[in-house]
Amino acid sequence: MTEIDASMGPQSVHRALEILTLVVDHGPTALSDVARATRLPTSTTMRMLRALEHWGYVSRGADGQYSLGVRFVQSTMFNDSTRAEELIDLSASVMQQLTADTQESSYLAIPGPANTCTFLREVQSPLPIRHVGFDGWVGRTVSMSGSVVGEIFEGRIPESGYVVMAAVDDPEATVVGAAVHDASGEIVAAISVAGPGYRMGEIKVAEFGHAVIAAAAELTAQLRARRP
Repeated sequence: MTEIDASMGPQSVHRALEILTLVVDHGPTALSDVARATRLPTSTTMRMLRALEHWGYVSRGADGQYSLGVRFVQSTMFNDSTRAEELIDLSASVMQQLTADTQESSYLAIPGPANTCTFLREVQSPLPIRHVGFDGWVGRTVSMSGSVVGEIFEGRIPESGYVVMAAVDDPEATVVGAAVHDASGEIVAAISVAGPGYRMGEIKVAEFGHAVIAAAAELTAQLRARRP
Protein backbone atom coordinates (compact mmCIF):
# COMPACT_ATOMS: atom_id res chain seq x y z
CA MET A 1 0.00 0.00 0.00
CA THR A 2 1.27 3.49 -0.88
CA GLU A 3 2.06 5.67 2.10
CA ILE A 4 -0.74 8.17 2.75
CA ASP A 5 -0.13 11.79 3.75
CA ALA A 6 -1.21 12.28 7.36
CA SER A 7 -3.36 15.24 6.28
CA MET A 8 -5.60 12.80 4.36
CA GLY A 9 -6.63 10.96 7.51
CA PRO A 10 -5.45 7.96 9.52
CA GLN A 11 -3.59 5.37 7.46
CA SER A 12 -5.64 2.60 9.07
CA VAL A 13 -8.80 4.07 7.54
CA HIS A 14 -7.22 4.05 4.10
CA ARG A 15 -6.09 0.47 4.60
CA ALA A 16 -9.60 -0.65 5.56
CA LEU A 17 -11.11 1.17 2.57
CA GLU A 18 -8.52 -0.35 0.24
CA ILE A 19 -9.47 -3.82 1.48
CA LEU A 20 -13.20 -3.08 1.12
CA THR A 21 -12.62 -1.76 -2.42
CA LEU A 22 -10.77 -4.97 -3.28
CA VAL A 23 -13.72 -7.10 -2.16
CA VAL A 24 -16.15 -4.83 -4.05
CA ASP A 25 -14.12 -5.07 -7.27
CA HIS A 26 -13.21 -8.76 -7.17
CA GLY A 27 -16.04 -10.45 -5.27
CA PRO A 28 -15.50 -13.23 -2.71
CA THR A 29 -11.80 -13.25 -1.82
CA ALA A 30 -9.62 -15.28 0.53
CA LEU A 31 -7.64 -13.63 3.33
CA SER A 32 -4.33 -14.60 1.72
CA ASP A 33 -5.36 -13.04 -1.60
CA VAL A 34 -6.41 -9.80 0.10
CA ALA A 35 -3.11 -9.61 1.97
CA ARG A 36 -1.15 -10.31 -1.23
CA ALA A 37 -3.06 -7.72 -3.28
CA THR A 38 -2.73 -4.98 -0.65
CA ARG A 39 0.84 -5.95 0.31
CA LEU A 40 -0.16 -5.87 3.97
CA PRO A 41 0.88 -8.40 6.62
CA THR A 42 -1.68 -11.19 7.00
CA SER A 43 -2.22 -10.26 10.66
CA THR A 44 -2.97 -6.64 9.75
CA THR A 45 -5.28 -7.72 6.93
CA MET A 46 -7.17 -10.03 9.26
CA ARG A 47 -7.68 -7.25 11.84
CA MET A 48 -9.01 -4.93 9.12
CA LEU A 49 -11.36 -7.59 7.76
CA ARG A 50 -12.63 -8.38 11.26
CA ALA A 51 -13.38 -4.69 11.81
CA LEU A 52 -15.23 -4.49 8.49
CA GLU A 53 -17.08 -7.68 9.36
CA HIS A 54 -18.08 -6.28 12.77
CA TRP A 55 -19.68 -3.27 11.08
CA GLY A 56 -21.40 -5.41 8.45
CA TYR A 57 -19.41 -4.23 5.43
CA VAL A 58 -17.97 -7.67 4.69
CA SER A 59 -18.99 -11.18 5.69
CA ARG A 60 -16.94 -14.34 5.99
CA GLY A 61 -18.38 -17.44 4.33
CA ALA A 62 -18.09 -21.06 5.40
CA ASP A 63 -15.32 -21.44 2.80
CA GLY A 64 -13.29 -18.71 4.52
CA GLN A 65 -13.71 -16.19 1.72
CA TYR A 66 -14.77 -12.62 2.40
CA SER A 67 -17.62 -11.03 0.46
CA LEU A 68 -19.78 -7.94 0.83
CA GLY A 69 -21.79 -7.78 4.04
CA VAL A 70 -25.38 -6.85 4.80
CA ARG A 71 -24.72 -3.19 5.62
CA PHE A 72 -22.81 -2.58 2.41
CA VAL A 73 -25.37 -4.43 0.32
CA GLN A 74 -28.29 -2.51 1.83
CA SER A 75 -26.60 0.75 0.88
CA THR A 76 -26.07 -0.26 -2.76
CA MET A 77 -28.89 -2.59 -3.76
CA PHE A 78 -31.13 0.04 -5.29
CA ASN A 79 -31.40 0.92 -8.99
CA ASP A 80 -33.70 2.91 -11.27
CA SER A 81 -35.77 0.03 -12.62
CA THR A 82 -36.50 -2.01 -9.55
CA ARG A 83 -35.94 -1.29 -5.89
CA ALA A 84 -34.73 -4.20 -3.82
CA GLU A 85 -37.09 -3.16 -1.04
CA GLU A 86 -39.99 -3.73 -3.43
CA LEU A 87 -38.73 -7.19 -4.26
CA ILE A 88 -38.42 -7.99 -0.56
CA ASP A 89 -41.92 -6.70 0.10
CA LEU A 90 -43.64 -8.35 -2.88
CA SER A 91 -41.84 -11.69 -2.70
CA ALA A 92 -43.06 -12.79 0.74
CA SER A 93 -46.33 -14.44 -0.26
CA VAL A 94 -44.95 -15.64 -3.61
CA MET A 95 -42.08 -17.50 -2.01
CA GLN A 96 -44.12 -18.88 0.85
CA GLN A 97 -46.46 -20.36 -1.74
CA LEU A 98 -43.54 -21.68 -3.79
CA THR A 99 -42.12 -23.52 -0.79
CA ALA A 100 -45.60 -24.78 0.15
CA ASP A 101 -46.08 -26.14 -3.38
CA THR A 102 -42.65 -27.76 -3.73
CA GLN A 103 -41.85 -28.48 -0.07
CA GLU A 104 -38.30 -27.32 -0.86
CA SER A 105 -36.40 -24.22 0.30
CA SER A 106 -36.85 -21.17 -1.93
CA TYR A 107 -34.55 -18.20 -2.54
CA LEU A 108 -34.62 -14.77 -4.18
CA ALA A 109 -31.40 -13.14 -5.40
CA ILE A 110 -30.40 -9.97 -7.26
CA PRO A 111 -27.17 -9.26 -9.17
CA GLY A 112 -24.34 -7.52 -7.32
CA PRO A 113 -20.96 -6.09 -8.31
CA ALA A 114 -18.07 -8.11 -9.71
CA ASN A 115 -19.99 -11.25 -10.73
CA THR A 116 -21.74 -11.63 -7.39
CA CYS A 117 -25.35 -11.94 -6.31
CA THR A 118 -27.14 -10.95 -3.12
CA PHE A 119 -29.87 -13.00 -1.46
CA LEU A 120 -32.88 -10.93 -0.46
CA ARG A 121 -35.22 -13.57 0.92
CA GLU A 122 -35.35 -17.28 1.77
CA VAL A 123 -38.14 -19.58 2.90
CA GLN A 124 -36.87 -22.84 4.35
CA SER A 125 -38.39 -26.23 3.58
CA PRO A 126 -40.58 -27.71 6.33
CA LEU A 127 -39.09 -31.16 5.68
CA PRO A 128 -36.60 -32.53 8.24
CA ILE A 129 -33.98 -33.10 5.51
CA ARG A 130 -33.45 -30.02 3.40
CA HIS A 131 -30.75 -28.01 1.63
CA VAL A 132 -29.19 -26.59 4.80
CA GLY A 133 -26.24 -25.10 2.92
CA PHE A 134 -28.25 -21.94 2.29
CA ASP A 135 -29.71 -21.49 5.78
CA GLY A 136 -29.44 -17.87 6.92
CA TRP A 137 -28.16 -16.38 3.67
CA VAL A 138 -30.45 -13.35 3.54
CA GLY A 139 -28.29 -10.30 2.93
CA ARG A 140 -25.25 -12.34 1.91
CA THR A 141 -23.34 -11.59 -1.27
CA VAL A 142 -21.60 -14.51 -2.99
CA SER A 143 -20.01 -15.37 -6.31
CA MET A 144 -22.39 -16.29 -9.15
CA SER A 145 -19.82 -18.40 -10.98
CA GLY A 146 -21.10 -21.84 -11.92
CA SER A 147 -24.51 -21.29 -10.33
CA VAL A 148 -28.15 -21.27 -11.44
CA VAL A 149 -28.35 -17.59 -10.49
CA GLY A 150 -25.31 -16.82 -12.62
CA GLU A 151 -26.81 -18.59 -15.64
CA ILE A 152 -30.06 -16.64 -15.21
CA PHE A 153 -28.39 -13.23 -14.96
CA GLU A 154 -26.22 -14.04 -17.98
CA GLY A 155 -29.40 -14.86 -19.90
CA ARG A 156 -28.44 -18.48 -20.50
CA ILE A 157 -31.93 -19.85 -19.93
CA PRO A 158 -33.09 -22.94 -21.85
CA GLU A 159 -36.30 -23.01 -23.86
CA SER A 160 -37.93 -24.73 -20.89
CA GLY A 161 -37.77 -21.37 -19.09
CA TYR A 162 -35.88 -22.67 -16.07
CA VAL A 163 -32.27 -23.54 -15.21
CA VAL A 164 -31.25 -26.73 -13.38
CA MET A 165 -27.81 -27.27 -11.83
CA ALA A 166 -26.10 -28.83 -8.84
CA ALA A 167 -25.68 -26.36 -5.98
CA VAL A 168 -22.24 -24.74 -5.97
CA ASP A 169 -21.75 -25.30 -2.26
CA ASP A 170 -23.17 -28.84 -2.28
CA PRO A 171 -22.96 -31.04 -5.41
CA GLU A 172 -25.47 -33.45 -3.85
CA ALA A 173 -28.14 -30.73 -3.85
CA THR A 174 -30.05 -29.56 -6.92
CA VAL A 175 -31.20 -26.01 -7.68
CA VAL A 176 -34.00 -25.05 -10.09
CA GLY A 177 -34.44 -21.37 -10.93
CA ALA A 178 -36.22 -18.88 -13.19
CA ALA A 179 -35.89 -15.19 -14.04
CA VAL A 180 -37.90 -12.26 -12.68
CA HIS A 181 -38.26 -9.31 -15.08
CA ASP A 182 -39.11 -5.65 -14.69
CA ALA A 183 -41.47 -3.62 -16.91
CA SER A 184 -38.78 -3.19 -19.58
CA GLY A 185 -38.09 -6.93 -19.74
CA GLU A 186 -34.73 -6.73 -17.98
CA ILE A 187 -33.85 -9.61 -15.66
CA VAL A 188 -33.76 -8.09 -12.18
CA ALA A 189 -33.92 -11.14 -9.91
CA ALA A 190 -33.68 -14.92 -9.83
CA ILE A 191 -36.10 -17.08 -7.87
CA SER A 192 -35.19 -20.68 -7.14
CA VAL A 193 -35.80 -23.79 -5.08
CA ALA A 194 -33.07 -26.10 -3.77
CA GLY A 195 -33.20 -29.53 -2.23
CA PRO A 196 -31.36 -32.84 -1.81
CA GLY A 197 -30.60 -34.43 -5.17
CA TYR A 198 -32.25 -37.73 -4.27
CA ARG A 199 -35.61 -35.90 -4.12
CA MET A 200 -35.01 -34.10 -7.41
CA GLY A 201 -35.59 -36.72 -10.08
CA GLU A 202 -36.52 -35.84 -13.68
CA ILE A 203 -40.25 -35.66 -12.98
CA LYS A 204 -39.81 -33.55 -9.85
CA VAL A 205 -37.37 -31.20 -11.57
CA ALA A 206 -39.90 -30.57 -14.36
CA GLU A 207 -42.61 -30.02 -11.75
CA PHE A 208 -40.41 -27.62 -9.79
CA GLY A 209 -39.38 -25.90 -13.01
CA HIS A 210 -43.00 -25.03 -13.75
CA ALA A 211 -43.42 -23.92 -10.13
CA VAL A 212 -40.47 -21.48 -10.23
CA ILE A 213 -41.60 -20.15 -13.61
CA ALA A 214 -45.05 -19.48 -12.17
CA ALA A 215 -43.56 -17.81 -9.08
CA ALA A 216 -41.25 -15.68 -11.22
CA ALA A 217 -44.16 -14.68 -13.47
CA GLU A 218 -46.26 -13.70 -10.45
CA LEU A 219 -43.47 -11.56 -8.99
CA THR A 220 -42.84 -10.02 -12.42
CA ALA A 221 -46.53 -9.13 -12.72
CA GLN A 222 -46.54 -7.53 -9.27
CA LEU A 223 -43.45 -5.47 -10.08
CA ARG A 224 -44.96 -4.29 -13.35
CA ALA A 225 -48.22 -3.39 -11.62
CA ARG A 226 -46.35 -1.26 -9.12
CA ARG A 227 -43.97 0.26 -11.69
CA PRO A 228 -45.76 0.21 -15.09
